[in-house]
Amino acid sequence: MKKESVISTVFLLIVLAVAIIMGLTVISDAFEKLYESDLSPVLFTLIVLILGFVFNVIWMEVAHVVGAKVGKCKVVAVNCYYLGFKKSKDGWKFGVDDFDGLTGETKIIKTEKSKLNAYVWMPIVFYAAELAGCIVLYSMGQSAPKDSALKWLAIAGLLWIILSSILFVYDFIPFKLDTFNDGYRLSLLTKPENAKALLDYMDYQGRLSYEGKAVDLEFNEKISDFTVESNLIVIEQALLKGDYKSASEMLQKIKSSEVKIDPFLTKRIVAQEMFIALMNDPLEEVKKYYDEQVGDADRKYISNETSVEALRTYALIAGLIDDSQFEVQYAISKKEKALKKVPSVYLEEEKKLFEEAVKKIQEKHPDWKK
Repeated sequence: MKKESVISTVFLLIVLAVAIIMGLTVISDAFEKLYESDLSPVLFTLIVLILGFVFNVIWMEVAHVVGAKVGKCKVVAVNCYYLGFKKSKDGWKFGVDDFDGLTGETKIIKTEKSKLNAYVWMPIVFYAAELAGCIVLYSMGQSAPKDSALKWLAIAGLLWIILSSILFVYDFIPFKLDTFNDGYRLSLLTKPENAKALLDYMDYQGRLSYEGKAVDLEFNEKISDFTVESNLIVIEQALLKGDYKSASEMLQKIKSSEVKIDPFLTKRIVAQEMFIALMNDPLEEVKKYYDEQVGDADRKYISNETSVEALRTYALIAGLIDDSQFEVQYAISKKEKALKKVPSVYLEEEKKLFEEAVKKIQEKHPDWKK
């Protein structure tokens, strides 16, 4: 399991525990003292939580949009839990789309004066405003006459505070999670090389969405976990263009760095390195390197990972080193699922690169069926 998946799981368990404790103590006590409505307490709680969740999903992205504008960035897509607006050369369009964030995503394109500080910090300002509003609701409900129906405002405000606070804390955990959260962005902004790489990466994602065509990223010479992730995109772009030499040189620059890199990223580097070697170098040399230098953890990653970059390497290892027709066919059977994760602008190139790997295997085993 990836480190970010472990952190996400641990936090979700903590949130679940906190929610149960709050429900059995604070919320339960508030219902006993303040709730005067004929509506079922359970139904009331569900209504407030649903409305609170919808509001916070939208509120978060409004904060990102305002922050982007303050930071001189051009907004090209706003997604609120799969629904949103996307800008193209033909104007804005409403639709359904994936997102990389806690509950949504706002995509931007950089300008000469762009900075991401406001984009990341603005949700804190908006959360503070929301919290103040909830405190006012709670105070209004508490101060209402004993027999007033307005007592439910206190409970609604309390439920809203708990929900918004959980979402806020999750969004600002200063680690990389399964989603691209603001806490991780904030941690990146503390280092200039990461701040530039983050802006370039978000610009890259925004241009993919807005322009609908391949966009080049620049290789970042200053190595960190985040710049390695960005650089792996640059390396993949080089491979899609057939530039194995540049891709190999960039991999060596990363490997030669003294900076300690996340083990998961190291595995991705090994997978790309093995792919390049198997496609270009004498097979006996590659076999020797694989036997002596590629450890069990890297081999397990290559055989289990579902990304197209790992899958094509797995097929090459199975066909050229292990001579296993069954494993090659298994890898090929997983190709279409892996390609679904590829941005549409790179899809045809990725298919072509995979086919080149299969062709390499067929050259050694012409009797094998494709």
